[in-house]
Amino acid sequence: MLRAQFQRDHYLILPKLIEPVLLATILKRIESAPIVPKEYDGIIAQSVIDDPLTYSLLLFLVSIPEFQRLVQRITGCRRIADFQGRIYRLNPNTDDRIVWHTDVYAHRMVTFSLNLTTQEYRGGTLQIRSQSTKEILHEVHNTGLGDALLMPVTKKLSHRVLPVEGDIPRTAMAGWFRWEHGNVNYHDALRQTSQHLRGKQAVIETEPAALDARQH
Repeated sequence: MLRAQFQRDHYLILPKLIEPVLLATILKRIESAPIVPKEYDGIIAQSVIDDPLTYSLLLFLVSIPEFQRLVQRITGCRRIADFQGRIYRLNPNTDDRIVWHTDVYAHRMVTFSLNLTTQEYRGGTLQIRSQSTKEILHEVHNTGLGDALLMPVTKKLSHRVLPVEGDIPRTAMAGWFRWEHGNVNYHDALRQTSQHLRGKQAVIETEPAALDARQH
């Protein structure tokens, strides 16, 4: 049923994808993380959340084999090799934008977008259109916290995100399931997350010694 819905509508929302306690930890880290403005080929302008540990944790979650097999069953895509993406924010009343484009590039098969906005935002609607007729086929407003959207990567469709309105920015993790390795797989994601955690623990353990040295 989900596969038929995905093929008919060209998208599917998976609600409440992340366990609430873990999601709360992720959101807390995002709120305190540095933000870096980025622009991509004039198509996308947004603020990227610069927190490798949080990204590695989310990368690990979307790289879990059982979840990737579910994505394959829903979308009908070939075997997933890896995931590539970023955590970003679209701010209202700025030049932040995601204009019409396809995601056809670098072995991408399925687009993934996870809503990480704690309050309901205004605007920021995803529009999907036919590339041949330019007819808008769907308008999707994914405002459920922790809800994830899947969308096929195909030359037949393009999409954009309308500007965010009001006072609340839109925060999300977006990326692509790909059919050829170019980033990291499940085991690499686990290793990467462990390395970030070990590095963070090392900083915590050495801070008291550094403080004692300054006092003496």
